[in-house]
Amino acid sequence: MASAFVSRAWQTIKPHVPLIKFRKGGLSAVDPRSTGAETSSHSGGSAGGGKKAQFTSRPVIEDYQLPLRYRRQPLDEKEIAYINRGGPE
Repeated sequence: MASAFVSRAWQTIKPHVPLIKFRKGGLSAVDPRSTGAETSSHSGGSAGGGKKAQFTSRPVIEDYQLPLRYRRQPLDEKEIAYINRGGPE
């Protein structure tokens, strides 16, 4: 009897449709809500149906190249002692 209940419960559960769409990867380019088709396997490629992903490479900015407003403030001795002792007591 319990197996019949579980079987019936699985039949009434609708397949999960993700609400978040990522730019890269994913299930497939076909939207299961629009066609009614379910995808059961994950695709390792892009969601664009096999198209090559295009991206631009930008230079890496080192710490010394950052403008002053984005640099870290130097730690004073009191803050260093607070961190070294492990925080509040």
